[in-house]
Amino acid sequence: MNDAARQELLLNMLVKEDMSADFYASAAIANLSKGLHVEASNRRLVRTAEWFEHPHPSGRDLQGEPDFAAIKLVRALYQFGGTTLLEARTEQAMAEFFLQSQFESKYKSENHMLLFHASRYLAAQKYPGQWFAAYGKTGEELLGEDGAFLHRFLVFRARRGWAEFDSCCYLAPVMECLLCLYDFSCNGKLKQLAGMMLDVLMLDMVCDSLDGLYGGAHGRIYGHHALDHARGAVFPLYYLYFGHSYGSALRSNCLIDALLSAYRPHAVVREIAGGRTLPYTHRESKHLHSITCEPPHVQLPQEEGSINKYTYVTPRYVMGAVNYQDPYRAGSEASWYAHHQQHQWDLTLAGGTDWKIFSHHPGHSGTEGSEHGYWTGDLGCGCGQFFGERNVVMAMYRIPAEQEFAWIHLHVPRAVFDEVTEAGNYLFLHKEGTYVSLYLHNGYEWTEEGEYAGRELICRGAVHAVICEAGIQEDFGSFAAFCEAVQKNEIGFDPAAMSLSYVSAQAGQLHMDGSGRTLNGRRVAFPYPTYDGPYMQSAYDSGVITAGINGKRLIYDFNRVSVTGEYR
Repeated sequence: MNDAARQELLLNMLVKEDMSADFYASAAIANLSKGLHVEASNRRLVRTAEWFEHPHPSGRDLQGEPDFAAIKLVRALYQFGGTTLLEARTEQAMAEFFLQSQFESKYKSENHMLLFHASRYLAAQKYPGQWFAAYGKTGEELLGEDGAFLHRFLVFRARRGWAEFDSCCYLAPVMECLLCLYDFSCNGKLKQLAGMMLDVLMLDMVCDSLDGLYGGAHGRIYGHHALDHARGAVFPLYYLYFGHSYGSALRSNCLIDALLSAYRPHAVVREIAGGRTLPYTHRESKHLHSITCEPPHVQLPQEEGSINKYTYVTPRYVMGAVNYQDPYRAGSEASWYAHHQQHQWDLTLAGGTDWKIFSHHPGHSGTEGSEHGYWTGDLGCGCGQFFGERNVVMAMYRIPAEQEFAWIHLHVPRAVFDEVTEAGNYLFLHKEGTYVSLYLHNGYEWTEEGEYAGRELICRGAVHAVICEAGIQEDFGSFAAFCEAVQKNEIGFDPAAMSLSYVSAQAGQLHMDGSGRTLNGRRVAFPYPTYDGPYMQSAYDSGVITAGINGKRLIYDFNRVSVTGEYR
């Protein structure tokens, strides 16, 4: 299927006549793009523009997400404004929203900051001579302020990565902002910055992915994303831009902005997506996020320190972890945010969107969506440490006494494997010539009833060591030989000192404790470069990112807002 056919398929999945749950008007925009359900779609857009006049559809504070509505209204206003598709009353309702409302979210997380400033910038560009009552300034004044903010915002993230890093859900609002800036900004430099950052985000996703499966560790995701790649917003985006083998798993959750935008990834991104030589490793460094805990969630000065991510991509699997995360400085108001909705390590096998293995300390046991949920995040606890190298990931946990759950669990979809062998504290798995070993220091038990029956392991106790090693038939021969070889590997775990070491024939001698990581006796240096892999490189905090393949390269210089190199 070619690009146009994939785009049409995904767009048709968004078109719908019933828009009662279309809170932000994505379906309305999709309908209008095809000239369908025009009157109903205008009514839906008016309803979205009346954001502050109705109860939140989920009962939340209306000031939490007005920026999600704002960016969609921007897309509709620029995409259809001045045409017969957008009725006069709809344009008037949109103008009143932007000119009268305070549509900045009470939250100051990374995506909310970008959503607000991007939507206000483009609204100010649309109404330059008009008064924005909530901000006491004209559109022309706000255009300058927000344009400068967005320039600084994007350059900083080119230098030090995104705090909500590689998020398979929050990448969507980031992209919709960048796509709107790329499509509609009249400022040439800001438009180019948006296009450059879109390429960088797509490169980063590609370098951590195997045929559309976005593997390894992630920042800010929810439990359903942790359990199944197909639930993430990046899954249809990868399909749109590059194609993948899991079309039957697509849901109607593709970002409408991507389907309507003029942006398409640069040729270098597409060539890397389709022409990588596997296996390889990809290292990244991300900045620590800095906001206060209580409303009004004030943005704080940037903390030093970083989150260091390691990913190993092979033809059979993707494996990766947050190898080291710096603590916030003592007394920092931002320290509460550490491990917020992070997915700390993951092994994803080729062949299924939910063929995923990872360990996790569960928190909130109710409706998924809390910051320390049943399958993702460790907010307010931070009891885990992780270290991955090539085909091995190690994890340690020391669970504080006040935590609700004094145990950890693992996602292991038992039914998808061809062979499952249990040997004491070891669990061995075989799928089509790919082998997996799990060592669980405290032993384990399978969950046999309920929603997670047959795909959840529970390990009791407050202190844990977990070691996962992957292998392939070509390296080990039979599955039995793999099981035998792994059980001979030396393990050293000191629960009192929280020190874990492991010797692997392929990965080498790994050691971690609270102070750092060593590989074959040598201390691992952090921070990693901002990007460091065969297809994408950037020195830490430089703002200059090189992408290349097959002897050609492209240089994205965010400081100079320029793109140079062999690709034109």
